[in-house]
Amino acid sequence: MINFSKRFFAAGSLFFVIFTGPVAAEKAERARVEYPGKFSRPPSQGKNYNTWKDATGPDVGEEKIDPRRLPSRVDNSTRKQYPPIYKQRWGTCGQFAAIGSIFTYEMNVLNGTAADTDATRFPAHFSWNMMNRAENRGSEAYHGWEVAKRIGIPTAKTYGGVRLDKIGVWPNGYQIWREAMEYRVSGYRYSPANTVDQLNEARGWLFDRNQQKVRKEAIGGIFALDGRMGELKKVTKTIQDGEYLAGDDVWIRWGPSGNGHGITCVGYDDQVGYDVNGDGKITNDLDLNGDGKVTLADWERGAYIVVNSWGQNWSKDGKIFLLYSAMIDSTWKRGNYLGRAEVTRYVPLRTLRLKLACSDRTDLRMSIGIASDNDATAPEHEFSPEAFNGWPLFREGNAGHVPIAGPEDKTPIEIGVDLTTLFKKLGAVKDEGKLFISLSGAGTGEFEGVLYECGIRNYDRNGEFLHESKVRVKGKDFGKMPIHLYTTVDNLSRSRQEELGARKSFQKRRGANNAAPN
Repeated sequence: MINFSKRFFAAGSLFFVIFTGPVAAEKAERARVEYPGKFSRPPSQGKNYNTWKDATGPDVGEEKIDPRRLPSRVDNSTRKQYPPIYKQRWGTCGQFAAIGSIFTYEMNVLNGTAADTDATRFPAHFSWNMMNRAENRGSEAYHGWEVAKRIGIPTAKTYGGVRLDKIGVWPNGYQIWREAMEYRVSGYRYSPANTVDQLNEARGWLFDRNQQKVRKEAIGGIFALDGRMGELKKVTKTIQDGEYLAGDDVWIRWGPSGNGHGITCVGYDDQVGYDVNGDGKITNDLDLNGDGKVTLADWERGAYIVVNSWGQNWSKDGKIFLLYSAMIDSTWKRGNYLGRAEVTRYVPLRTLRLKLACSDRTDLRMSIGIASDNDATAPEHEFSPEAFNGWPLFREGNAGHVPIAGPEDKTPIEIGVDLTTLFKKLGAVKDEGKLFISLSGAGTGEFEGVLYECGIRNYDRNGEFLHESKVRVKGKDFGKMPIHLYTTVDNLSRSRQEELGARKSFQKRRGANNAAPN
């Protein structure tokens, strides 16, 4: 599918006339942010939850788009930053798109690295096992991006591969959780692609993220898509002989039935077309659907390039074209939207290392607090890590009512929790303070937990390990009645300037080939 035809340049000239013509005729809705249904952000956070708040790049619709500067074809899957085309196992399509493909690609773009080894690839199963109830269940792209925002994603090398051979397994090893803290999503967005203006914004993102840079290589972003895959034979067509890229496959619509399936949009090709209405012509200037106007829904030429997670042998090379007009489907509103993510590198300065076991990780409750007074009986600031409180963010898609290690596995695991933000909340630098840790069980069923080890780890502004302060664990067992730990901590707060210095210094050595951190 990636082979260019010699007809490309001639077709490109003809297409440009067709492409710009409908823009004047159609009173297009402008490119905008939109959160449709429950698949684009966690409902638990409410309608005002801004998923792009911490991102630094331009938001959807902020940049003026000039379609004349955009090339006729972009395929980011050919870049060194893009990982190989995977073959998913179980209901992991959403995470193979969001993390295995998009997060991996974006992190390699940020790091200036190639996704050619597990040291620079990121696992689909880490985020999937966080919210799949320890069952073979599907997930949304935002599930993975929220996991990456809140706890991060480890490399496939440290995790043990892009995918595992068991469902519901949580990693055992502080270094895995610690490495995950470094690789984060700073923001994500969904936007419709129903009009020419919205299409041009999407093409601009795929080309150079709508950020034109003089004398610099344009490296575009990619998108998550939610397709409907039932009865695909009815909508999968082969480009006719004599046409541009004849013999390649193209989806002219979403499947007429079935459930959602996460796929990745890696580019576009304005020349690809198919005679959808069978009139012997491929047009973008005829009212094919009979609504009295010519819109993007009538286009027969122009397509997204889509990567599936069904292996490299599917559709010849694991990729397929999707007509621009196929996105406009009133029967499958999920398929009308494109999801994008921005990634960042992060420097944890304080972490908590715990070794524990429990009978039900969804019913586990963990709270961590801090106070500036050594004699305080209650914390001044407190937080409850999502992963160790049943992932309330995801509501129904929780951690599963299984032991913390995974189904039928009662062994303890060693985990890590980032404390940097908590320590920052005290503001002014203190010589000493008091840390509070509480563990207990919730729910109506029986619950048993055991805490084996606890330590506070410290890192310098370059992310290098300094030392660990072990916390004495007196009573190891906890259940519905909580266990409380208290400890004095030194050098309680770092200034905002030092944190910014840490970020800047860390970015200089941000190559993902570094050894797993302590």
